[in-house]
Amino acid sequence: MDDSKVRLFKALADQKYPENFDVSTPEKRKLGAQLLLSETLEYVIKGLGVTPTVSGTPITEADALQYEIVEDRRPSPLEMIDGLADVAYTMYWNSVAFKIPLDQAYDLVCDNNLEKFVHLQEWSSAEGPLTKASWDCNIGVVWPKEVSSVEVVKVNDSYYAVGKDARGKVRKPSTYKPVDLSGLLPVASNE
Repeated sequence: MDDSKVRLFKALADQKYPENFDVSTPEKRKLGAQLLLSETLEYVIKGLGVTPTVSGTPITEADALQYEIVEDRRPSPLEMIDGLADVAYTMYWNSVAFKIPLDQAYDLVCDNNLEKFVHLQEWSSAEGPLTKASWDCNIGVVWPKEVSSVEVVKVNDSYYAVGKDARGKVRKPSTYKPVDLSGLLPVASNE
């Protein structure tokens, strides 16, 4: 898998990434945990149809978990590398086990995630945060209620509007269209 579109996403989202390995801030680690576990739980709950249970409590929604930063728990770079490599391995194991065209799906999802950024083709103002009254970017863009800020960023000589929630997660504007992965499904046989 190529990470160039993920790097572009991070640039558009103004999510800086280090040149070298870095455990970063507690808030960034919390966001990483939320993003990774939420998507994993979506696969488990909705994709596989399996309900995980924690201490007798069923987890039925991918975003139902709460995350806490524990001040006295230090991150382990070795465990970060090992854990993420294991996640990638188990991801590919699932791809092989169920014959899921993961690489093709990944490319489609990467392209689709870039649609969370509103390309402002005729933007004549500067970069920076927009007032709430300007969130429509003069083109009728509507943001979901979770959005707490909209900012204009310039990447590769183009301007984009980016809406984020209070956690810093990029949210989908009204111009966003969901990814269509149905073309990757096998054709049903009549047997």
